[in-house]
Amino acid sequence: MAFLFLAFVAVVFVVLLFLLPILYSLQAVGSLFVYPRQLKNMFGNRILRRNHALEHATIVVMMERSPGRRFNGFSDDDGFFVQGVRSTDEVDSAAREALRRMTAGEKGLAIHRNCGTTIVAANLLAAVFFLGAIGLGLLMEWPLYLMILGGIALSLLLRVPLSLLLQRFVTTDADLTNAEVGWVEPARPQDMHGGFMGVLLAASSARVRVFHTDPNAVEIMRGDGAEFVK
Repeated sequence: MAFLFLAFVAVVFVVLLFLLPILYSLQAVGSLFVYPRQLKNMFGNRILRRNHALEHATIVVMMERSPGRRFNGFSDDDGFFVQGVRSTDEVDSAAREALRRMTAGEKGLAIHRNCGTTIVAANLLAAVFFLGAIGLGLLMEWPLYLMILGGIALSLLLRVPLSLLLQRFVTTDADLTNAEVGWVEPARPQDMHGGFMGVLLAASSARVRVFHTDPNAVEIMRGDGAEFVK
C-alpha cells in the first residue's frame, strides 16, 4: 500500500514538473493583456516615473550605506515607499542624498536591475517566445516542448537587459531638476493594501513625499473630468 502511495506521488510530481513550463508560459501570455497597458500608462505619467527614479536612487544609497541589507520599494503619484527600514531618519537622509546626486549628474542611480520591471520583462519575453515556439513548432514540425523550454531559458537570460531598457525609456525619468523631497513618515497598513500583511509590512516601511515644481509635469483635472497639462 505504501509503495502504491509513493508511486502515485512520484507520478503526480513528474506530471506537475512536466506541466510547469507550459503553465508558466500560459500565465505569461495572460500578462500580455495587462503589462503593456500598465507600461503605457506609466510612460504617460512623468510624475510617477520621476518618483520611481528617486525611489531606485534612494534604495541604492541605502544599500551603499548598509551593505547586505535588503530593501524593497514602490512608487505612486505622491512619492514612494521603502520597505525594510529601521527609521524614517535614515530614509530621509538617503532620499535627499539621492536627489542631490541625481541632479548633479548621476542619472544611472535611476536604473536598478532588481526592479519589479524585471518581472514584467521576463513575462513579456516568455509570452512572445511561447507564441513563437508554438507557431514555429507547428509550421516546421519541431519538438514543441523543447522549444517552449528554450523560450523560457531565453526569457530568463534576456529579462535583465530588457528590464534596464524599459526602465531607461519607459518606467523612470531621471530628470529631477524640479523635484523636492518633502518629508518622510511611517507607512500605514492601508498603504500596504491593509490586512495582517499590511500591518507587518508597514512596521518596517516609510513613505517619502515628493513634490515637483515643473509645470510641464503637473496634470490638472478640469471640472468636466477632462485632463490637460498646466
